[in-house]
Amino acid sequence: MKKPGEQFTYLKPTMGNSQHTLSAQVPTPEGPRYAMMSWTPKGVTNISVPEAAQRQGVATSLWNEGHRLASENAKVPAPKHSADRTNQGDAWARSVGGKLPRRKQ
Repeated sequence: MKKPGEQFTYLKPTMGNSQHTLSAQVPTPEGPRYAMMSWTPKGVTNISVPEAAQRQGVATSLWNEGHRLASENAKVPAPKHSADRTNQGDAWARSVGGKLPRRKQ
């Protein structure tokens, strides 16, 4: 059994940058691909999941792992929802819960 965090790769911000990134390798019919979530203290800047792996809990797993990392390390901010969300991103954000800022038009 894997320990929490083993299936994820965390990239901490480089000097002068506040972006945190998590990636996870996911299986697809075309072979393994990577899903990714990036965030700053202000909120999520990008979530990308290969189309063949969407709607299988991959983005939610990245979100949960980001929160787990933040709970164990004071230098890692917990991911927050962004006001800049696609329709699909808005539906996902509502499904995982948390404070939702007013969506940009």
